[in-house]
Amino acid sequence: MQNILKELYSIHDTGIAEHNDPEKKILSIELSLDGFSYCVLDAGRFCYIALESYAFQDVKEPNELSPVLDELVREKLLLTASYQRISLAFNTPEVTLVPSELFSYSKKNKYLNLNTYQQEESEIRVDKLNNLGAFGVYPIPKQLLNKINFLFPACRIRHISTSLIENLLYMVRYGRFSPQLVIHVQKGQFQILFFEKQNLVFYNSYRYQTWDDLFYYLFFVLEQLGLDAEKIDLALYGEISIESDLYKKIRLYFKTFCFGPRNDLYKYSEAFDDIPHHYFYNLLSLNACG
Repeated sequence: MQNILKELYSIHDTGIAEHNDPEKKILSIELSLDGFSYCVLDAGRFCYIALESYAFQDVKEPNELSPVLDELVREKLLLTASYQRISLAFNTPEVTLVPSELFSYSKKNKYLNLNTYQQEESEIRVDKLNNLGAFGVYPIPKQLLNKINFLFPACRIRHISTSLIENLLYMVRYGRFSPQLVIHVQKGQFQILFFEKQNLVFYNSYRYQTWDDLFYYLFFVLEQLGLDAEKIDLALYGEISIESDLYKKIRLYFKTFCFGPRNDLYKYSEAFDDIPHHYFYNLLSLNACG
């Protein structure tokens, strides 16, 4: 099992042992076929005190995640501690967004079938997006869902699109920043969001293997939306360094771009100074998503 896991980041407040009251700690988790990340919030100080991230190798389908989660929980003491609340973002491209005025729980199967084939061994879940005024419908394999609920009892599960859209919409509408286009990039998958007059008008998620794949999807979206890369404001989120090939290509095509700011609803331990502010935005914003 060890060769499946590769540690990418391990950040801990030097005084983390002092913040051991389970009534004042919140655990946030992000899970995908490509990796697992989690962070711990000291709710008393509203300050993040720990974050760890792992890449998965050769995990091809969601049901293969169950034994990997078992291994992580056995090895990581922070994952077995008691918490005031546990939240998990499930990162998969499969989601259908439905406006609130058109949504009915009795039709959730039909909504999902608009974009993907429903698997018999999956449970269809629904997230409410209050800021967007919509519902997100997505599947989770029952075997994986049972494993999550067993390892993290009473865990609040959300789709990555829910937390990403809701938190970015909040930041845009309250003037924290005002990009037209946001790209959120992680290993193997990325999301594109386009805003117009403080409203989200486009969202989609894509899997990729190379940067060429990513740019193919990105410029296809720009073409469909009638947008010119040289005339649009872009914000970039994700674990992307300024030395990466992606960053260098972004500089070639976009004249106006920046790395997105960190969520300022929280404080961050000094240990978090070791990573750029645009890293782990979704994970570190998960608590703000209702």
